[in-house]
Amino acid sequence: MIHLRSALAALLGGCDSVTGARPIDISRGLGIDMKLAWKISHLTEAARPFDSARHLPGMAGMRIFLDAARRREADSDALKQTEDAFESVQKVIAEHCGSRKVFEAMVTEIQKAQDQPPEQADRERLFEGARSVWGLKADLIHRMDILHPCRVEGLLDCVTIRTLAGIRRLRGGVPLVFPRPRVVDDRGMESRSDLREPLDSGVGPNAFPTVGTLCDGPIPTLHGQTRAEGTIFEALPLDGPDPLSFTVVTGEILRAAQPTRVQGDSHGIYQLMRLRVPSPRAIFDVLVHESLVDHDVQPDSYLASELHVSASFIHNVRRVRLPIGVRRREIEVNETPDLDCKGGTSTRLEIAMQAADCRREDFRWFRLEVEYPPICSLIAFEFEQPSS
Repeated sequence: MIHLRSALAALLGGCDSVTGARPIDISRGLGIDMKLAWKISHLTEAARPFDSARHLPGMAGMRIFLDAARRREADSDALKQTEDAFESVQKVIAEHCGSRKVFEAMVTEIQKAQDQPPEQADRERLFEGARSVWGLKADLIHRMDILHPCRVEGLLDCVTIRTLAGIRRLRGGVPLVFPRPRVVDDRGMESRSDLREPLDSGVGPNAFPTVGTLCDGPIPTLHGQTRAEGTIFEALPLDGPDPLSFTVVTGEILRAAQPTRVQGDSHGIYQLMRLRVPSPRAIFDVLVHESLVDHDVQPDSYLASELHVSASFIHNVRRVRLPIGVRRREIEVNETPDLDCKGGTSTRLEIAMQAADCRREDFRWFRLEVEYPPICSLIAFEFEQPSS
């Protein structure tokens, strides 16, 4: 897999008609289907050998890709190396696994083994140290994103509810910062449009968009500031620690956030949950309307480092993937998973669905969980979009 990844990167890098490693770049440059381009892109950008093993094309798909690259006058040596590397992978699967299904199951177990103790114990100690050094902690970080078609044809809205439960500054002199959600396209360009609304109708357009019914405890006064990276809300440092812990919940609707299908430079759903407060647990609930994705497609999810500037660009995020497992499961329609904070999951879901004017049964719901996530890191969620 390492040789295949390197060979693919060299092949794409030496093909003049391919301008980048994004699926849309590969599809346009070689004239191949977006589904195949999605697979090739993920294989090329994988941080570790098996990170994108499930995206390995079949023999027919790889032949289509190689033939297309050959027609675009790709480097002949790179073509030969890619073909040889792919044949070697197929030989290993045939000799040691017997089938593609068994190969993917084996890869899954290998990746699970990378997140066994003492790694989790190390992260727990890292949490204790970060809490002490930064003077800040939360009991739980939670985010719920609802993606659904909006009133503008061909575009989607995102309802986002974000929770810092049991947060407390443990000493004086510690600032508390809440950045607003950002909409960044596939090229890493941020949209600074004002097409966003607070979920609570009583909140003004430039005020901190709290969801009052879900907040708990003595929330400090927060002041808005505009910086190069966007709008933030900050509570000024205190002389001593917060007397009590509190829970802050914000909610907004990001209108017309991106196209519903592959269009222009948009070719996938990418949701990034940034983790900047030490916490023993982070949960990311992502609900995607069934009309936005194919029913037989599964998303990718992983934890990545945010200590690199490149992490602001989704296609570089895969390259800084951390060897820490993300537990992901798809929630059944009649199931509502627990959430240990005021209002729980059910109230958040009710508020979000009312804002989206949608029904729960029309969505695919994925829950991502990480225990003792390091800061600064992020949970990445990627979903392939259907072609136009």
